[in-house]
Amino acid sequence: MREPLDVKFDYLTLTLDLANEKAKAAASLVYEQECGASLRELRLMRFIAAEPGLTLGRLIEHASLEKTLASKAVSAMVGRGWVTRSVGTSDARHISLELTEAGEAVVLKADPIGRYMEKTLLSNLTAEELVVLKRCLDKLVATGEEMSASLQELMAVVRDQPVT
Repeated sequence: MREPLDVKFDYLTLTLDLANEKAKAAASLVYEQECGASLRELRLMRFIAAEPGLTLGRLIEHASLEKTLASKAVSAMVGRGWVTRSVGTSDARHISLELTEAGEAVVLKADPIGRYMEKTLLSNLTAEELVVLKRCLDKLVATGEEMSASLQELMAVVRDQPVT
């Protein structure tokens, strides 16, 4: 058997992923039982609810979802009668999305549930810790966006780093 390697595995991104996955798993079960919708469907419907007429392209940007996943989810929501698709008024190449009354009802039912679950998740943090956490997460999101925007440059820098 090989000797264990001395490698870093306590990356911040891993810790954030673990916290996120645990919270999402619980939320998914509750939302599916109480609202009949998946967490992904609810997230997408919240974006559509906030911006009626939202195009699929803008929805993909807002949700940071892969195009195929978003398209399949939208098709499923249309099939369930929660979302309508229509040809864009200013550009026929754009498909506009809007919630139906049934979709709106699902979102409105899910909203207090989501607020309660978030409050529960954050209940061990003080008000000050929560302010700092939100500020830090905003900075990390901005840095991640900058890294994504300059991916080629980042790859060149990473390739030139010495192995330690």
